[in-house]
Amino acid sequence: MARNSFNTDNFLNIARGRIPFTSHINKFGYNFSVGSTYEVICDLGTHSYPTSAGVVSIVSASTADDGDPEGTGARTVEIQGLDGDYNPLIETVTMNGTSAVTTTNSFIRLFRMRVVSAGTGLVNAGNITASIGGTDIARILADKGQTLMAVYTVPAGKDAFLIKFQGTLSKNQEANFRLRVKEIDDGTSYNVKGIFGTFANSITYDYPIPLKFKEKTDIEIQGKAGATSEMGAIFDLILIDNTR
Repeated sequence: MARNSFNTDNFLNIARGRIPFTSHINKFGYNFSVGSTYEVICDLGTHSYPTSAGVVSIVSASTADDGDPEGTGARTVEIQGLDGDYNPLIETVTMNGTSAVTTTNSFIRLFRMRVVSAGTGLVNAGNITASIGGTDIARILADKGQTLMAVYTVPAGKDAFLIKFQGTLSKNQEANFRLRVKEIDDGTSYNVKGIFGTFANSITYDYPIPLKFKEKTDIEIQGKAGATSEMGAIFDLILIDNTR
């Protein structure tokens, strides 16, 4: 598939795994309390990027998320991110309630967690927080079953093509969203790649010519509002092996 030949048929075939060396990432985030200064659209309201890989510590605020097959809360949680070489890495851990458990592997990026199995409550009972080196990186809010993080880092060996952005807010207020990125191998500064303003309405922008981000680029959506609001954001990326 040519790099600029995205269309509906190709999108369907990408989802079906029928286009070689090509995949899709849908990232969605939600922040339940955004104020008048920019915050990352995610459960924590902020997101940290470790400078070196480390094991992930996962702990719940509830003893019910104890890994017990006969219990009520979360049993196992899947962590999705990148290893120290920026290659995709997924690991599943068994929860132990308010006692932290750690991954076997080391992560340098963490951009999604989800509850894989749960007891009779079917979701996590408490907030489940993941940290690296003592810094909180991600959180699954109670009863949500998955992180809500409008954050992603392009894996090594991939080019990412941004094809769609959407932002929403909960109040009848003015709001701004901004897309910003940082290329790990090309400086240490964030660059804003888009700012979207609205008043009380959602924003959707389709990129007729996709924005290209190279491997190891951090991508995040931030938002701010005229009065404290809930804000959500979604973006879609097509990943293509950069050797093709």
